[in-house]
Amino acid sequence: MSNEFTNDDFTSMLGEMEREQQHGTFQSPYWRPSGEGNYPIRILTPLKQFGEKLFYQKQKMHYINNRAYYCLNQTLKDKNGNIHEAENCPICAKSKQIYNTSTKGTEDWSIAGSLRAKDRYVSRIIVRGKKTPDGQDDEAKPEFWEFGTKIHGYFFDQIKMGEAGNFLSLKEGRDFNLLKKGSGRNTDYSGSSLSMKQSPVFSDTEKLKKLLTELPKMDYSQLVEFVSADEMKKALDEMFSASTETATTAPQTSFATEKDPLDPFGSNSGDVSVAPSAPVVEEKKEEDDIDSLLNMI
Repeated sequence: MSNEFTNDDFTSMLGEMEREQQHGTFQSPYWRPSGEGNYPIRILTPLKQFGEKLFYQKQKMHYINNRAYYCLNQTLKDKNGNIHEAENCPICAKSKQIYNTSTKGTEDWSIAGSLRAKDRYVSRIIVRGKKTPDGQDDEAKPEFWEFGTKIHGYFFDQIKMGEAGNFLSLKEGRDFNLLKKGSGRNTDYSGSSLSMKQSPVFSDTEKLKKLLTELPKMDYSQLVEFVSADEMKKALDEMFSASTETATTAPQTSFATEKDPLDPFGSNSGDVSVAPSAPVVEEKKEEDDIDSLLNMI
């Protein structure tokens, strides 16, 4: 057998290295901006088929060593269809204990804050101009988007004031211009705002049909996986026992410095359930087709 390392061997090695790298790569179920710039997105309405009244699902999350944990002190349906009833949460208890035994402004106080449950919100969105890796139009396939309290507060204010109208309307709503500056902990979304222009979610009936086909796959519960109290205690023990461990990394909850947290629990959001066939509509002029489709949501 020759020991010569040929060009074919070299190419094969690269493929193995790429497969090895991909094997350990975490795929987040959430869409997030890839870099600085303006990202027009369309926030989608609540889905009556899931009994929703809000355009988002609120979740309380803990973050330890760049890993996300669903706070046990909340009631949510998980990915297996089981209802998790709120119970005592070890991470909440640890955070409270450290707060009670530390002084404001100290390192311990900061650690307690990093362990505290953070309010996060998840919505379904359309990303304007989205493409597949090979450059094909993929705008009509919805995504899950996670955001924090400041962006949630912005939407609440817009709804309360009423000046933007029903920006969630699929027929006459508004896109949201997500303006991202910086990265990591220095990410700044403070320039983000609803578009002044009203527009349908899609004027193209084929895109609208695809959207309606994809939405039944997107129950928020598919994102939810609770770990046991014992697993949380183990994570806390590892955090405090490691001599080189620093304070945990948690997402900023301010609009100006909102960090996209890692979420190790989700899987590809399109692999959960089989979608029903696209709605069948009569052959009419395109405007009537769109109205008919929109009325089915």
